[in-house]
Amino acid sequence: MNEPAAPSRPKRKKRKAKPAPSGPELRPELDAQGRERPRFLLAFPQHPELERLIEAFERGNFALIRREAPALAERADDPAVRDAALELRRRIDPDPLIKYLFAVSIGLLLFLAAYAYFGHAD
Repeated sequence: MNEPAAPSRPKRKKRKAKPAPSGPELRPELDAQGRERPRFLLAFPQHPELERLIEAFERGNFALIRREAPALAERADDPAVRDAALELRRRIDPDPLIKYLFAVSIGLLLFLAAYAYFGHAD
């Protein structure tokens, strides 16, 4: 009638935190004004001209990025800087799906307007 007690499991030890990988140094998560940076910017390489573009991106000066990012990508020797400049430029382009939906909505508007004008011929 007395059932044997289930064997107790040994207590687990807490795992020690693994040291951060010794890869490229990440930039701080907060900018100079204390606002959180977008995550994709954190791994960009340190480069003076790229820093200027990153600051422009954070401020919303997309005209500067549109103008300067392709030029930086052409003259950069480091492929990481080139890729980062092109990534900044790609991030400010409109989504291709939005372009398609805009074209469809314009077509629908034109169809409905034509139907309203020419569809009720009595």
